[in-house]
Amino acid sequence: MKKRLIITSVTACSLVALLLYFVFTSTARDATFRILQVQHGSISDVLAETGTIQFVRTVMVKPTISGEVRHIHADVGDRVSAGDVLAVIEPDPSQSLQLSRQRARVDGARIDLSERALNFERKRALHERSLISSEEFDQARIAHTRARHDLDMAELELQILELKVNVEVDANQTHTAVRVLSPLEGIVIARTVEEGEVVASGTSSYTGGTEMFRIGDPDRMIVKSAVGEIDAGRVRPGQDVRIRVDAYPDAMYHGRVERVAPVGVRRPGSTLVTFDAEIVISDPSMELQQGMSCDIDIVVEQNDHAVLVPASSVMEVVDNQGAFNEQGDPALTGSASGRRYTVYRCTSADPGSSRCPESYLVSAMVEIGIESTENVEILSGIEPGAHIALDARAVHAALNAKHP
Repeated sequence: MKKRLIITSVTACSLVALLLYFVFTSTARDATFRILQVQHGSISDVLAETGTIQFVRTVMVKPTISGEVRHIHADVGDRVSAGDVLAVIEPDPSQSLQLSRQRARVDGARIDLSERALNFERKRALHERSLISSEEFDQARIAHTRARHDLDMAELELQILELKVNVEVDANQTHTAVRVLSPLEGIVIARTVEEGEVVASGTSSYTGGTEMFRIGDPDRMIVKSAVGEIDAGRVRPGQDVRIRVDAYPDAMYHGRVERVAPVGVRRPGSTLVTFDAEIVISDPSMELQQGMSCDIDIVVEQNDHAVLVPASSVMEVVDNQGAFNEQGDPALTGSASGRRYTVYRCTSADPGSSRCPESYLVSAMVEIGIESTENVEILSGIEPGAHIALDARAVHAALNAKHP
């Protein structure tokens, strides 16, 4: 009885061992990996940066005459048209005196013309009766013509002076005010004066004078960004840019790279060198304001009909690593750079399956193009329609374990 129990136990252990052997060998032999079909798609190489929105064109508005600000008709955020009155200035006495003198010149020239015209008519009548010589008549005619010319010149100079300072005169000609006009259509982005302040004329020099307003043209806006020196060589004028503004996270704006500075700049307190880049916004909106922060995606390269595979299905193989072909031998050899890329193609007779046995996965050397966080463009080595392993590293590890 005891002998039979021992035999039965041995037989049971043998059966368990045999069962475990078949289980493990079957598992190893039948190990499968997820596969997918290589397809065409769109891929882009995007450089993410940050930037600040600014107007392309901003104009400083300075008064053309010195004086006291009497009225202000525009404030920050107002949209103005070219020629709109922004403010009214009462000129100081010296400025008013210049206008008064010019008006006096016009009045004097007008009186002189009247006298010369009356004298010319008299001389004409006498000349027709041969009471004066032709020389005396010609002198009267020339004097009359010169007087008319002097009046025209004086009136023109007064008109230019009044236009220059945007003069507004009351009905009684007793008070003069100077209007400050908007030079363009845009948005008032700054106002630096208050009513009652005294301002200085900006016509004497470019740097002189009081800045009263600053106006920006919202029809042309740019994003100013700083690109690191590592990526500066990849950014070129004409590249498309996607723009997201922090204030409007659900809105997407578009633009293109206008220029990249040829000289790098090292910011104070930093060892990094950056290159200033300007992106013109293709679809500016009234919602965008100068100084807004934004995130930009510069499309460095794009292919809308690329052969795409997931990034996880491509593995970089260096010289001391192995990629195995159908015979289990290393499929790749070294190169000058020491870098190769491979995918694992499924040679199973059932390409419609979502999984492929390990024994049907073979290495295929590929050349890659554009890379993104999710996909990789295949330039050569694999064709659309082929089935490849989704996780190249897992397959590689399994084959390495099988062929140490």
